[in-house]
Amino acid sequence: MSTRPDPQATTDLVGAGVRVALVAGFLAVIGAVAVGMVVTTMLSGSFGKTASCESGASTMFPAGGGVVIAATVYEGEGPGAYGYGLAGSLPYAELGLHSETDSVRLHANRIGLAFGLGAPLAPRTQLTILAPNGRSVVAEKRDIGMGGAPIEGHLRAIDLWTSTRQALGLGSNWSGLVHVYPGPSGKLATETGLLSESFEAPAETTGACGEGSVEVSAINQRIVQIAEREVNYTHDAEGWYCTKFGPCEQWCALFVTWVWRQAGVKIPSEGFSGYLYTWASEHTHVYGPTAHPQPGWAVLFGTGPQSTETSLHVGIVARVDPDGTITIINGDFAGKVMRTGPCAPSNAQGGCEEPAPIYGYASPT
Repeated sequence: MSTRPDPQATTDLVGAGVRVALVAGFLAVIGAVAVGMVVTTMLSGSFGKTASCESGASTMFPAGGGVVIAATVYEGEGPGAYGYGLAGSLPYAELGLHSETDSVRLHANRIGLAFGLGAPLAPRTQLTILAPNGRSVVAEKRDIGMGGAPIEGHLRAIDLWTSTRQALGLGSNWSGLVHVYPGPSGKLATETGLLSESFEAPAETTGACGEGSVEVSAINQRIVQIAEREVNYTHDAEGWYCTKFGPCEQWCALFVTWVWRQAGVKIPSEGFSGYLYTWASEHTHVYGPTAHPQPGWAVLFGTGPQSTETSLHVGIVARVDPDGTITIINGDFAGKVMRTGPCAPSNAQGGCEEPAPIYGYASPT
């Protein structure tokens, strides 16, 4: 068991972050779930604001979706409460234990309560965590702890282990609010085994430069310009699926990653469409199908990024009209680069003749 002082009040026992090493006998203990304050799910205060409206500025925070919770960092040694190793991972701890001697892990339920699940998240549940500086990571639950005094009116619900806070670019004594939403699977499992309904990723990315405006970064603009130049490009004559974008294989994702790379995005060349979602969840941002997309984003079709059976196609958002309809530039569409739309995102399969509904968006920045 290890403790660390609360960054807000080092003499306050309640503010100490506690790690409880659970033994096998405790796994059979079923405690009543402590009904505490539910962490508010509304964006408030400074959280949710965007970058400045100078040329090239881009949205730093989604304006809706997910939940906002209070976070601190934990610099202790592993392993976590479940015995999982922490090396090479991005761990987080769900908070809520009643005391440093509390071993009932169902009490560490504050993230689950924030999502309205009524129970703690299951071990190894992945969350996408968005920090105030705009960085995001996909982290995994590998520990539990007590928590402490509220931060900006929010109960402390999560501790970020050293590797996680480093990946987010946060200092060793940082505390504040983070925006969390489900990881790449789109679902959250609870400690009691209940699998929740899918939670949407952040639903809006409107800017602060006037009601409804969206700031498009310079790199997004370059992406669209490069993609537009490739419209009507076809397979090479030397062989089917052979293109300048990569190996001789189905090439919708090769096209998108090629365009992003040409525009300056440091993403590997990749032939699997779901990879763009996974890469963006770890390096930039991902959004659900009801988000308000920006030109330059990758738009993904299917049911999820898990496999070639669930992620069927990817294109580039080329234009977003005032009525919310989008125009898409697709690689490997009837053997060439083709523009489709405009269509409503909710009707991409019919209106834009895409192979499946939209399951998400990936941002290059």
